[in-house]
Amino acid sequence: MGEVTRGLFASLIVVMLASHSVLAVSAVELGKGISLSDEDLGLNGVEVDSEGNTAVVYGQDGYVRVLDAKDPTQQVEMAWSGSQELLDADFHPAGQTALIVGEHGVVLRYAKQDQSLEMAASDVDLGYAKMTSVAWNTAGSWAYVGTEEGQIWRLRVTADGGAELHSLSASGTSSIMAMDCHDTIMMCVVAAAVEGIGIIQRDHTFTWVGGTGYPWTGVECPSGETPYCVAVADNQVIAHIELNPEDLSASIPSISRLPDLDVYFVGIEAQQGDRTLIATTPTSLIEHDVSLNSSFPWLEHSDIDDLNVSSDRIVGTWATGTDTGWIVTSRGYLNQYSPPSSGSTGILSLWIVIAIPAATGLVVLSLVYSASTKMQDWTIERIGNEDEKKDLARRKAKQRRKRR
Repeated sequence: MGEVTRGLFASLIVVMLASHSVLAVSAVELGKGISLSDEDLGLNGVEVDSEGNTAVVYGQDGYVRVLDAKDPTQQVEMAWSGSQELLDADFHPAGQTALIVGEHGVVLRYAKQDQSLEMAASDVDLGYAKMTSVAWNTAGSWAYVGTEEGQIWRLRVTADGGAELHSLSASGTSSIMAMDCHDTIMMCVVAAAVEGIGIIQRDHTFTWVGGTGYPWTGVECPSGETPYCVAVADNQVIAHIELNPEDLSASIPSISRLPDLDVYFVGIEAQQGDRTLIATTPTSLIEHDVSLNSSFPWLEHSDIDDLNVSSDRIVGTWATGTDTGWIVTSRGYLNQYSPPSSGSTGILSLWIVIAIPAATGLVVLSLVYSASTKMQDWTIERIGNEDEKKDLARRKAKQRRKRR
């Protein structure tokens, strides 16, 4: 292929790549951020009530702060007598109270009504275990708590600070990384560091169902009627778990891996309906639609121009509407996400209008050019290099000798 032909194909490739890169922009953009403190708070997560009104952030040194989920500038910092690191939280299905768990067997109870935060389950022996996860069951009658040592308990807290505690049989020996319960189906999903994925049934029976050997980092049972929960592992692995109370074998995880991603999955949260958001490091978000079992780019790392977000780790998100919500980072920075402004959409549309027809035109031109020797010869005579012109002269001389 001559230099001119190669040039045409090079131009085609450039246009095609340009149009692809434009189409790969994030589905949302970030707005102005809010800093909870001038210091690094070491947050571990955020939990939002079922109505989407109240958000609770928690982390190192016993830090707890309550935010208005619609307007996070409205805040109440909560004080209690301890300083143990807090690792997970979950709101009761009724949305009025939340349990927060952490190191040395600490279980805290937050109540909306009087904005109180106090020790719960203080009269039971939790063995000073490191409580890594907590989830209320569907009915809100029991909370399940998991530990770094692999124990799983069901816990019922009483109003006077007491508690009823029972160990679930068949618990594992590795850290319980995450757990969540479905909104309407009386089943919960547990993810452990070594044993894999387990199911807690309505009668509190616990069974390991698969997923052994994956480094699980999060579990989410999104709202909606879909009978599925989803778990993520840090090596770009996603597991779908079907919840069928009549057939536990249906809950064997269906595992897939997203290829060609240079990121690690650090957690997963609900967005809206059957849609979830996977948080990654380096900082980005991937949308995963549970009903479709499909994943899509959501917020690309290259599109984050706020160093407070791009240089930190996302510890949680919550939704305030379709494609809108908030991101929480480890240091204590909050940033709102929303669909791109109309101006950005207009530029994107303009590029699509220009790039796709241009690419199509170049494809047609390259095909016509490749099929026409006269057009190739004409182009070489005018803009070809010396070697191409000499080669063309030899070919024409040879053709003239053949015609004699």
